[in-house]
Amino acid sequence: MGPGARMGRHAGGLLRCLRQANLSDSQKADIKAIFDAAKPTFEADVQAIKAAHQKLNADFDAGADKSVLGADYVAVRAAGQKLKDDGQAVQTQILGKLDQSQQSTVQSCLDAQGKGGHMFHSSSEE
Repeated sequence: MGPGARMGRHAGGLLRCLRQANLSDSQKADIKAIFDAAKPTFEADVQAIKAAHQKLNADFDAGADKSVLGADYVAVRAAGQKLKDDGQAVQTQILGKLDQSQQSTVQSCLDAQGKGGHMFHSSSEE
């Protein structure tokens, strides 16, 4: 599960929950492939969030008009939502590799963590 672990705090909860699901070697390989394929998307999403935050901060520091700052804020939120949506898509793919019992175990674990079943539960974390 190394690639998922490299995705930082976002995938950590899902990975902890997957450890409780008694995955087969085949499932582990499938899930690793999903994380490997998703890694460039997540990296791009994180960079987009950072860039949007930097623009907002630069515009604020430069005394930009409220309408510019508002547009910057909308861009930050949109970038965060894209990361959340991409994370949910990966989680859905992963859950699709599990049997009903494993899905229930993982979903219960995620719910207990307060993530509402979403790998990326808050776009305000960035």
